[in-house]
Formats: sequence, structure tokens, C-alpha cells
Amino acid sequence: MIEARGLTKAFGGRPAVQDVSLRVEAREVVGFLGPNGAGKTTTMRMLLGLLHPDAGERCVEGSVGYLPETFAAYEVLSVRSYLRFMCAAKDVDPTVEVDRVMRRAGVDDLAGRPVERLSKGQRQRVGLAQALLGSPPNYILDEPTIGLDPKQVVETRDVIKGLAAEAAVLLSTHLLHEAASMCDRVVVIVKGRVVATERPGATPDLEERFLRLVGEAELEA
Repeated sequence: MIEARGLTKAFGGRPAVQDVSLRVEAREVVGFLGPNGAGKTTTMRMLLGLLHPDAGERCVEGSVGYLPETFAAYEVLSVRSYLRFMCAAKDVDPTVEVDRVMRRAGVDDLAGRPVERLSKGQRQRVGLAQALLGSPPNYILDEPTIGLDPKQVVETRDVIKGLAAEAAVLLSTHLLHEAASMCDRVVVIVKGRVVATERPGATPDLEERFLRLVGEAELEA
């Protein structure tokens, strides 16, 4: 379970996140939607404990697999070596785990290739593989399909849907059709505030609804 209770954060006196509350249960995928600069990544970093909130609290039951929007790894290491290194950092036995996550993320054919020779999309899938290490009960994925080609997007969507059979998944995305196809609920944030929680199946046109919510919130700000 992943929960934010009134999380608030300001930088240099300027509010970035204001009183954000959300909850992701086990076996649920929740999309975190908002325009650039809305506060999605700041909220996620507070949920991960990477940023200390000015107010509010986080509650995360168990470990978290995290995929940042801009994934970085040790460039000179091969994909396999990097994942073995991450196993050591996460106290996970690499014997079976490295091959398992490479297959699941679709990077087993890149095992011996140095990270510095990977495309952006390939790096993103390696980032997803490291998030899968140890099969944590929670996942926070920041733009997990960014830089992927259409085939890779479909494969990653299937992986995320598979995670929801056993874990709580919070993901941010700019692709509204992706949110509609993957998420049980979506939380819309604008200018650091949650403005709506929607169920895609109950919203005939999520894109139209999203744009209207963003426009209304920006007019009120």
C-alpha cells in the first residue's frame, strides 16, 4: 500500500505540492496525471523518502521498486553487471533474479551490452528491470513508457498490468490513452493540488475531461 496524507512541499518559498492526499491499494494501478510542473515527481520523491515534506506524511508498507523519469546507470557496466550490482544494493540474490527481471522487462538480449551503448528506450527498460528486482510489494513508476517504440509500449503495459496482480502501482504519464488502458483510477494534479480522482471506465473521454480539469484549475489559481 502507498499513501500520501496531506503532503506539502515548497522550494524557495514557492509551493510545489500543496496538501496532496492519495492512496494506492495492493493489486491496483493508479495513474498520476498532470501537466509539466504540476508536482507529480515531487510528490513521488516524497513518497519514496527522497524528499522531506514540509507538512503531511507518507505511509508505504514494504519496499518500493522505483523507476525515475530519467533513468541513470553506471555507463561502463554491461546490463547484466549493472543488475547484479543493484541486487547487492538491494540485498537480493542475483542467481535467478537477474535473468528473471531481464526476461520480464524484455532486455535479456542486451545482457552483455554496456549501458553507454543503449538507446533511450533500451535504458528505460533496463530501469524497469532494476525496479522489478526482489518483487517488491509496491512500485512507483515515473513516465515508464517514455522513449519506447510502440511495440515496447505494449510490452511494458503488459508488465505493469502483471504487477497489479500482486502489488500496488503508482505511475505518472503524459499519455492519457495509456492511463485509460492501464489504470484502475487516475489522480489529476494541477499546480501542486489534487483536483480530481477519476475511474477511466466511468469517463467516456478521459482526454477531454483532463483538459477541462486542468483549464478550470489554472483559471482558479
